[in-house]
Order: sequence, then C-alpha cells, then structure tokens
Amino acid sequence: MAYIFCYTERCTGCRACELACSGAHERIFGPSNARIRVVREEPAFDIAITCRQCEKPPCATACPTAAISKRRDGLVEVDSSRCIGCGACAEACPFGAIHVFRSIAIKCDLCGGDPACVKQCAPNALELMTSEQVAEKKRLEHAAVLMRPALRKLGVK
Repeated sequence: MAYIFCYTERCTGCRACELACSGAHERIFGPSNARIRVVREEPAFDIAITCRQCEKPPCATACPTAAISKRRDGLVEVDSSRCIGCGACAEACPFGAIHVFRSIAIKCDLCGGDPACVKQCAPNALELMTSEQVAEKKRLEHAAVLMRPALRKLGVK
C-alpha cells in the first residue's frame, strides 16, 4: 500500500501541505484539521507526518468500537459513525499520524489516490510511494555514496 513519503532534506516547513489537506477535506484552511502534520525538530529540520497505512495497524487494534479498519485495497480508514473520539488510536499510532478533531479520529485517506498535499508541495518534498519504492530509492542513494571513491579513482566526477 502506498503512503505519503517525506524527503526531509527538501521539506521547508512551509505547511502548504497542511493547508491543502484541510482545504480538500474540510473546505477551510486550518492546520488543526489537516490529516498531515509538519513537525519541526530544532534547529531547523522539518518532516511531514501522515498515516503509513500499516499492514497491521495498531490504531485499529486499539479502537474500542472497531471504527478503524483496513480495506481490501490496503487503505486504513475511520468510520466516523462508530468513532467515539476517545483517542486510543492516537495513543497507539507509533508515527503520531492520527489525531482527534471535533470528537472524531482523523487520518490520511490519500485523497482517493491523488493527495492534495503532494500536489501543493512546492519543494517536491512529498511523494506517494510504497515501502518497496522507498527502499529501492534508499538502496540507489546508498550505492551512489559507496561508489563515489571508485568513480573518483577513475576520474569520474
């Protein structure tokens, strides 16, 4: 299942993703009701956090009313009619990617496969990817680092 991956080296902390998300879901621009959250780690590192659409979602296990479930396509979703707003899901999420807003748990739903946050991210810090795609990019980046000394010896810059 795909999720929204954040390239921390590109994220500027502008929070345009939060505004795009809240606008797409609530028709108002307010970060408190966004399904994506930008977190700043001082001195100046920013990362956008969203639901990772876990294979075995701890939020669903923690929900006392079974309001959170995993669909056949892999998307983890909240049934707002069953949610009691207790926050057990938020406490269970290891990524901090779910929170309670107006007595209902909210989390990323990938905007039906075309995430508003990804489209509005000017520095291109967000990308819809699977875990396998993320791992492949990391392998390629690591291989490039490992190969630099050998390439320098060959005169390649």
